[in-house]
Amino acid sequence: MEHQPRLTATSRPKLAAKVLMRLDPLTQEPILLYPEGVVKLNETGASIVRLCDGESTLDEIVQALAQLYHVEAEPLRQEVMAYLQNLYRYSLLAWH
Repeated sequence: MEHQPRLTATSRPKLAAKVLMRLDPLTQEPILLYPEGVVKLNETGASIVRLCDGESTLDEIVQALAQLYHVEAEPLRQEVMAYLQNLYRYSLLAWH
């Protein structure tokens, strides 16, 4: 099993090379396309993934989401980290 790099405040997440974010042609809902299949995203998941551009840090992503959803950043951080780590486990996301 490959070692998962540590996700830190300065990590810069981005979609894995084989993954594309698109709108489902039938439902117009956000999805992640990858060679093995499709993952449907809810509104919050899509907001997180859109910010994973490889340039924005985890801290910047959390701050942007906190402003977007009018919530405190610190409680949100753990949820965002768990979501990103889950995407990483399925090889849908990378970070440096």
